[in-house]
Amino acid sequence: MTRLRRRIVSALVLLGLAAVPAPARPQDKTAGLFQKGIAFTGYAKDAYDGGGARQALRELAAANAEWVQILVTGYQATRRSTVIDRTGEETPADASLAAIIGFAKELGLKVFLKPHIDLREEPAGWRGEIGQGFTEADWAAWFASYREFIVHYAAMAEALGAEMFSAGCELDRTVGREADWRATIAAVRAAYRGLLTYADDQAESDPEAVRWWDAVDLIGLDAYPTLTDNPHPSVRDFRAGWNRYLQSLHEISRRWGKNIVVTEIGYRSIQGGAQDPWNWQKEGPVDLEVQANAYQAGLQALLGRGWIQGVYWWQWMPDPENGGPKDTGYSPHGKPAERVLAAFYRDAAPVHPNF
Repeated sequence: MTRLRRRIVSALVLLGLAAVPAPARPQDKTAGLFQKGIAFTGYAKDAYDGGGARQALRELAAANAEWVQILVTGYQATRRSTVIDRTGEETPADASLAAIIGFAKELGLKVFLKPHIDLREEPAGWRGEIGQGFTEADWAAWFASYREFIVHYAAMAEALGAEMFSAGCELDRTVGREADWRATIAAVRAAYRGLLTYADDQAESDPEAVRWWDAVDLIGLDAYPTLTDNPHPSVRDFRAGWNRYLQSLHEISRRWGKNIVVTEIGYRSIQGGAQDPWNWQKEGPVDLEVQANAYQAGLQALLGRGWIQGVYWWQWMPDPENGGPKDTGYSPHGKPAERVLAAFYRDAAPVHPNF
């Protein structure tokens, strides 16, 4: 049995200990340094299996990333459902997830495991709408299901030595239920001892939405702001927008006395990609320059600030053929944006966090 196989098997056995409180462990000495990250995103049971996924991860590491965010998505039927499923064909199997985390470790990457929830029967819907129309009984049922889901992956992150874990992502209608979230995070802490965050997306629209940032180690923000109205923006155009947006982020960091990690940021290589960069359904011709300019401006804005502890670019697929100069998606792979990213990550000086 190979060393990687033994590690996977041992980790899966340890998942049975998820309910046992975990003793404190010393933080990795490098955990406080800036996280040069990329999101690695698979959406199938075997998404992270095989040579293709490993080659794609090698290429991600070659872009000078030091951290990889590994995605796993659970599903509920609609925004009004209260049962979350992690056994479907669109959710990477535990063994597949464990294998790619083990391989990331072999490549020298640090791992950020980030579970998401999507809506199986509402493909155009969004996880931020979960909870619409809920009664108190619905909320109790949903949080019970969510805790089972998230603690499962927290235990897996602990068993596999992931350096950071997200307790949730963009669950906007739920975050006002402070007591439920504090109980959920306590359950996660019992299973996982590394760095903990939550990925919010309301820094501009509702910066007061999350009132329990004290319960996590880092404030996580998914950043998809429209920074310029120019359909063909220069780096300077983007930077002007960043100057405004950073003020909002810095105020959140100061208020809570915690550093921010940009848990997602991404731009498609499509004409108009600077406007509503969250819009994955937008149609239009390829525009490689707008993506490259967005990357350059974003990296200039985010790197070198003591209160920003990391950034994760969305997204890199577990397919070495994904991306390329004809692709209008988010991936920088095989595009000018990849060269921009690799150069910044290579040359960035170490930055120690403020907090």
